[in-house]
Amino acid sequence: MSTPIRRRERDAVEIRGDYQARALESRWAAQRFWHAAKVRLLDHVAPPRPGSRVADAGCGSGVISSHLARTAGRVTAFDSNPAAVAHGTAAYGRPNLSFVLGPFERMRDFAPFDEIVCLEVLEHLYLEQAEATLRLFAEVAAPGATLFLTTPNVRSAWPAIEWLLDRSGLVPTLDESQHLTLFSGATLRACCERAGWIVDELGAFNGLAPFVAPASESVARLVERVEFAGRGWLPLNLLYCRAVRPGR
Repeated sequence: MSTPIRRRERDAVEIRGDYQARALESRWAAQRFWHAAKVRLLDHVAPPRPGSRVADAGCGSGVISSHLARTAGRVTAFDSNPAAVAHGTAAYGRPNLSFVLGPFERMRDFAPFDEIVCLEVLEHLYLEQAEATLRLFAEVAAPGATLFLTTPNVRSAWPAIEWLLDRSGLVPTLDESQHLTLFSGATLRACCERAGWIVDELGAFNGLAPFVAPASESVARLVERVEFAGRGWLPLNLLYCRAVRPGR
């Protein structure tokens, strides 16, 4: 009999349902830029196809879900935080967008998906649970479906940034209370491949650019473009991965 894997169902701290939405309007320019950069990267690297069936796994307040629904045929957003699902449902009234409360296993009820987006979720799980989650994504994905992930990069300045954030009080406590596993590019690639995905592109983003934003948004955007050009080898703070499920 196989040994049950360790599971984290919820973070150890309560996260407000509108957290991501508020971050995009934060008075802190670096925080605004950090979160907006995820939307820009998604549009560059893995934009939803018109008419596609998309899952936003770990949708938070629904900012990304709503953005995806502008193009996709149908977006189903999943989260285990009742406050986040309630906020998304109330804030983003699109006929092709729905929010589902519960664990990722609920994705089976709405499968198959042509695209799965999962932004900054894997670090909240134990390593073996993260790999099992990627395996579940492969199960509910249609043949040829794409997966787009982001997660902090342990081979960057992120561990120091996380340490400083935890002592600043600007965000809910991250280490252990939220984040359980930090990935390197090699670890993320290996987890995806063991779970049945073919990694198409793996890179990093959000290096210096967000921290330039308080001085100048336009200069920060220029730095972002330089970082995007070097995304495959620069040790930037967030990893991203675009992968494909085999088959047609």
